[in-house]
Order: sequence, then structure tokens, then C-alpha cells
Amino acid sequence: MKDSPTPHQSAPRTSGKAEVHTTFHPDDKTEVRGTVRIAPKVLIQLIEITVTDAPGVIELRPHHQHRNGDGTLPTGKIFDDGKTRVFVDGDQIEVEISISIARGANVSNLSDVIRQRVGIAAGRMLGMTIRNVNIYIDSIVEPAA
Repeated sequence: MKDSPTPHQSAPRTSGKAEVHTTFHPDDKTEVRGTVRIAPKVLIQLIEITVTDAPGVIELRPHHQHRNGDGTLPTGKIFDDGKTRVFVDGDQIEVEISISIARGANVSNLSDVIRQRVGIAAGRMLGMTIRNVNIYIDSIVEPAA
């Protein structure tokens, strides 16, 4: 009999959705296993809400094709709505976003806040691990009065 994957092992993908395999222990003797499948638009929506709520982010912007330092794309399934691109490989994800920021925003601090918030959202809400959050600053604009 083949062992079921643990939350940190990738499993065969059977759908066009992100999948998280979980095990819950309600007590010392019971183990409950299951799989959560997340529609790509829900995964992207969660990330976009998380990013746009960060102070200093004005809006998400259409992105361009970005590649790793070696010229390749990250591995895994790709989900893309034109503003946010997510690569899902087992229970790990990589995110690419392009944003407009407010004039005067500290880019380094804002980037740290976005990465931290996306990591928390993906980890706590979805049980996924963030591999990378790549942020592209598309423009700097005057904040609305």
C-alpha cells in the first residue's frame, strides 16, 4: 500500500487547481487526511487582496513575462489573470505581481511587508508555502487626496 503524501510532499496533480494535502489529529489516536483544491481565481484573488491592502500600494498593474535569473520560468502549473501570476508546484507557490506605488513609499519596506503578508495569507489560509514573491514596481504615482 502506498503512503499518502504529507503536507510538505508534492502529490500528483489531478486537476487544474492548486492542491494542498493535509492531515489533522483531533486526538492522539485519530488521524484525518484530506485534500483541499483551490480554484486558481480564488488563489489569485487572495493574493491580490493581500497586496492591495498593503499601505503604499496604489494598484496592481498588468505584468510582463518575467524569468528566473537563468532565463527559465519557475516550475509548476501557471495561473495568471494578467496582473498576478502564480506558479504552483505541489504545496509551494511562487508569485509575480506588478504594482503602482505611492510617491514617498519606501520600496524596501513595502516589499518586505508584501512578502510577509502574502506568506502569512498563503500559509495560514491555504496551508501552502511561499517559495518567492517577485514584485515589479511599474510606476510611482501621487496618492489620491
